[in-house]
Amino acid sequence: MMKLSVLAIAACAAALSSSSASAFTAPCRTAAGPQQRTSSSSSPTSRLDMFSGGALDVEEEEDDEKRAAIEQTAKAMGMSVEEYQLGMNARIRMEDAINDLRVVGGDVSTGVTVEKDGNMPPRHLVVTVTEEGKAMGKKRLEKAIVEALKGANEKSKTGRDEAQKEMMTYISESMKKMGSR
Repeated sequence: MMKLSVLAIAACAAALSSSSASAFTAPCRTAAGPQQRTSSSSSPTSRLDMFSGGALDVEEEEDDEKRAAIEQTAKAMGMSVEEYQLGMNARIRMEDAINDLRVVGGDVSTGVTVEKDGNMPPRHLVVTVTEEGKAMGKKRLEKAIVEALKGANEKSKTGRDEAQKEMMTYISESMKKMGSR
């Protein structure tokens, strides 16, 4: 069994996170296409295919074609099936954390707030302007909205960074467990 570093598995997970893969030509290189997966926590009917982590458990996979495809994908990436599954699980956990993140920028007392998730661009974005905000006038309101967006973006980046750190920790701890088997 080939042992990869935490960084290698995380890099492969991140590469697959940013694109859906249909073919692999070298470790972590994918034929890019738009990502189609939605968060499994937000939609119980989300479509998950082998490249988004939907068929991660090869031992339990009854479809021989799917099992072979997973094994082929792992081999093409220079990973064992177990390492590939670890990377996909880590990626899914990180995506869910980013999708579920909610940060707020702005100040309620000024009447302008922005709530968003951790994605860039956001999938969840709520701009709230109260009567106090409207009373500021056009110029001040525009400035307050821009400042609220900047604040939310900074908090969102911090949240994404934290999700990535958690992914690295998850991979590291999981690899330690894999090594002790």
